Amino acid sequence: MKKQEIARLMPREAHKRIKTAQSIVVIGPTSSGKSTLIYALVNHQIIKFILVGVGDKCQTTIIPCNFLFDERIEKGEFFSIQIRTKVFSPKQIHIKVVEILAKQFALCGYEAEETISSIDSEVMLGILEPADAEYHLGKIVNEISIEDFKNIVNKAFTIIEDAEESFYNRVKKKKKEPDKRKVSIDEIRCIIMEDMWNELPEPIREEYQNWLNSIGEKITQRLNICLGANSGVESINEFSVVEDDILPYGGMILQSLFDPYEPYSLIVEEMTMACRPRDELIDMFYDKIPLRFCLRDTMGLNQINMDNNSVKDALDIALNCSPDSILLLMNLEERDDVIENCCEAINSKIGKAQRLDVPVHVIFTKADRVLSNIINKADRKTVELTQADYTEHIEAAIDIMENSIEGYLSHLMESSATWLSIRYLEEKIDPIQCALKEVTSPLIEKFTRNGLYRKINEILKETQMRILPKGVTSPLYVTVKDTGLPAVEIKIDPIVLSKEFNQIQEVLTKDKAVVNGYQITDTRRIHGRSVVRYYENLQIGLGYTTNAYVYGNFSINMKGMLKKVLENKIPDFLTLYQSEVIKTLADNMDDVELDKVIAELDENEQITQFAFADINPAIFDDLPLKVKKIQKLHLIFRHYFGSSDKFYMVIDRVAFNLSYGNDAIKKMTDAIYNKPFITYDETIRLMQENFKKQYGSPNFADVLAAEMSSAMTELVNKMFVII
Repeated sequence: MKKQEIARLMPREAHKRIKTAQSIVVIGPTSSGKSTLIYALVNHQIIKFILVGVGDKCQTTIIPCNFLFDERIEKGEFFSIQIRTKVFSPKQIHIKVVEILAKQFALCGYEAEETISSIDSEVMLGILEPADAEYHLGKIVNEISIEDFKNIVNKAFTIIEDAEESFYNRVKKKKKEPDKRKVSIDEIRCIIMEDMWNELPEPIREEYQNWLNSIGEKITQRLNICLGANSGVESINEFSVVEDDILPYGGMILQSLFDPYEPYSLIVEEMTMACRPRDELIDMFYDKIPLRFCLRDTMGLNQINMDNNSVKDALDIALNCSPDSILLLMNLEERDDVIENCCEAINSKIGKAQRLDVPVHVIFTKADRVLSNIINKADRKTVELTQADYTEHIEAAIDIMENSIEGYLSHLMESSATWLSIRYLEEKIDPIQCALKEVTSPLIEKFTRNGLYRKINEILKETQMRILPKGVTSPLYVTVKDTGLPAVEIKIDPIVLSKEFNQIQEVLTKDKAVVNGYQITDTRRIHGRSVVRYYENLQIGLGYTTNAYVYGNFSINMKGMLKKVLENKIPDFLTLYQSEVIKTLADNMDDVELDKVIAELDENEQITQFAFADINPAIFDDLPLKVKKIQKLHLIFRHYFGSSDKFYMVIDRVAFNLSYGNDAIKKMTDAIYNKPFITYDETIRLMQENFKKQYGSPNFADVLAAEMSSAMTELVNKMFVII
């Protein structure tokens, strides 16, 4: 069936509608085929410009990226990009500086002059291009003043060397402390170096802070030059990968942004690119609606190891993105015990995913390589592997592989799973396809792009049905007055819900067990690396637990704590509706569109027939027509939320936003984390104290109500295709 004609959009217009598109988070442990998946979805005109960060090498961009695919985008060469920036944080670099300087000072016999002389290009590389690849500064090394750094270190080490109690003696003394004896001497040196660095005179620390800040300024300048956008870095900017087009040329911009060795991760929180998907995928998609979805490639998921804990963390991170579904790729070339452990890890998170109504789809990849390896070991007459060998053994090899997969699936409770090649060759040069064609096997599709596209299609259709009310089979086309605003808005009234909100505020600020759970109660100093890791985890909705010998310990999960409190104190949706807490607004639609939405969402009037039951006819007659329509719409969404399991999904989203995602809370947290001239220990203590102040503030109820409203509004608007 031919698709109905749809209105074409420029990339910016498609980009503005991103909140109504389905979101899929893809988790791809190293060598699982995630890069190939992205390659198969991004259209051929765009993909060659982002291949610098997509390929066989493990190193990929460390910036989270959203790929918004929308077939309504007019041309394949057009794309839009939007950068969400963050405040440059020098703490990541500073912690490397402390570690390197402590090491060099010890190697040079605790002599300042020798240490300064030892700071050569190799030592600086350890600071600017750390081995753990947390950030990359190699591309701007010529713009960073190494001499200024050495001058600052010279001043600092002159004071450290002449200190009343020497660095060496302080290390020796610290090492003798009972709880420090099992700690490595390198760790002790880092502790003392951080202590003595923080004791330096303020002018030296200020000069050093300025040096660190100058790195952030250089990165910001580089990003501005890269984008060359007149409307600002965080605006939605449109480009073309064809030169001399109606849109500015953006090929080099994509190459730079997706280059894993660019320094942008220190100032960019995430980026979103909107483009047209491959035509082959569009042709296979459901014919009634335009193909549009957002594939989120989240940093931390694309470089995970294939082990139990890594997969658990990856699934937690994915679920914290509030996706509509999760796609997990697993490499069949891994050992059986590794894959089984991963399946058990998935199992441990399936319950959480089901509660949030987020399906997890598993694709076992690299089937082509597994089959080739099985056939290679089969009994054959020649040393060379021939096409005849493939034809003879292909069906038996598939049986062996599928038996293994059945074994893996026995470790999974409820999850959609399949296997694919995810590596695509032309049929005539692919011995597996040739063999399957010879034996007329329908499995040949699993080794072509159509197999992947069919699976993506299935995921999108199933996810859409989860979002839509029962009885509605496809999203509604809706024309709105302003495409930047939702078609329907759900509002929570904080005044009506004041009793419950006050109880939440009381628990978060006065319940000793809860408060102590997110404050730092250990009086010992917290390790700098623990603070950095906690902050990074906070940004993605994860908690962090320390287990240090030397330093103070804590175990804090802000989102998890908030979620528990909210679920205990906020009534279910039906109760909220009955208490007249929830309002429905449709100011962004005219009457004609409103009529259409009501008719399609309640075709048989099973819900809206009681919209005005028991109302005084005298009042009803005087009600404006728009008010009557809004009342019907209100009843439809009351029925939707009251009869669905979306409560936990909404609360989960609100919990994350109250822990970091909300603009005000994020600004407060970032400002404290980036505060100069305070220690890591002071940073985390101040950060957690300010959470308590935030939750105790007079406007907390308004923030909570706004976050609930936003989560519910975003959910209902995914029922619509905004025109």
